[in-house]
Amino acid sequence: MTMRKNALLSFLSYALANAVKFTPLDDKPGLIDNGTFGPAVEVVHLFEDQPPIGIAVGDDGRAFVTFNRGDLATNPSTLAEIVNSTAETPFPSLEFNTPPGGLVNTSSGRTLGSSDSNHFINVQSAVFDARGRLWAIDTGRPVLTGGDNPPAVPGGPKLVGFDLTQNETTPFKTITFPENVLPALGYLNDIRFDLSANLTASGEGVAYIADSGAHGIIVIDLGTGESWRHLDQIRSVSPVSQFLPSLFGSPTYQASALNPAFHWETVAGGGIDGFAISADGKFLYFTPIASRELYRVETAPLLVKPSDDPFSVIRAINSVQFLGQMGGGADGFETDDTGTIYLSSPEHNSINTYNPKTGLVELFVRDPMIAWPDTLSVANDGFLYFTVNQLWLSPLYQNGTDKRVKPFALLRVPIQGGPVRLG
Repeated sequence: MTMRKNALLSFLSYALANAVKFTPLDDKPGLIDNGTFGPAVEVVHLFEDQPPIGIAVGDDGRAFVTFNRGDLATNPSTLAEIVNSTAETPFPSLEFNTPPGGLVNTSSGRTLGSSDSNHFINVQSAVFDARGRLWAIDTGRPVLTGGDNPPAVPGGPKLVGFDLTQNETTPFKTITFPENVLPALGYLNDIRFDLSANLTASGEGVAYIADSGAHGIIVIDLGTGESWRHLDQIRSVSPVSQFLPSLFGSPTYQASALNPAFHWETVAGGGIDGFAISADGKFLYFTPIASRELYRVETAPLLVKPSDDPFSVIRAINSVQFLGQMGGGADGFETDDTGTIYLSSPEHNSINTYNPKTGLVELFVRDPMIAWPDTLSVANDGFLYFTVNQLWLSPLYQNGTDKRVKPFALLRVPIQGGPVRLG
């Protein structure tokens, strides 16, 4: 027993005598992440009040921004034109942005979105077409206190077009949707246009809309206003179950006031969100917001109405192609006329690119200022513009509490390509 004790004491003495005493060093490892990569990021506009969602920069330099809203008093405009470095003005007017009956209807005892088709309720996206016309998509679903969206009713969700080449402020067209095309929990998220005359009998071209709420793609004949639905609730347009992103290094569960749980699958749908058309118009590239997977679908089978040919549903689904993982979740997508697809990457404070020729996803630009890149817009001045809005710190993700820090921003980076305007 004594020998054991002596051996133990001897070992402890040896260990103590040879223990390393660590002290802080002035030197650093050879590689340290400074959070930046690629071209310089420029701040071109600051939003001192409301966080921006959509951005559209036209060929004439006019720029329009959308704001999600739920309260007319604190956010009177949901579509606005940027007029200088810190100011925006409601477009086409404050009156058009102010539905007389308010943003919601509670007459049934339930809170529903307004059915007003003559005023904006909650505009998500604004995009220019090849004729210089500005189109705005209104979800019809305002943001309630705490971050949730009430169900929509027909009339409220709509596509509204303005002919800016004539400096018009009255819509030349308003298109609404039947419930079999856009269900009550549908959410009109983003839109792309192809005005090629040979696509439909009307000769006026089509619009493709990503429905992130009910998970699918909506196609519109811009001549007749008729719409139809494809890829309804298939896996590629739907959220990945238990998706968990990390934002600014923190795993982020999506939890709103009415749904204080892990539920990326339910808030605003979680479905198809990133959305872009190829430079030749033959493909739509997309991803759900609750996913890290990149897909594309051929546009040709989407042009066939299921009511005319029920087998078109199968052909459209069979034309979906899985292009691989993106290395992170994405929000907005955009295309330039070189064929490059730009992919926002909120998890990495970056924007990546996808090259259809090589199949590679590559880092394009990264900067700590890119705090949730939302919508991207390629302009003809040699820049890619994008909004940053700290979306993961909004009530939608933070149990109803707003943790965002003002101001928000419109940023831009130089690129080689120009905008894609089909038709």
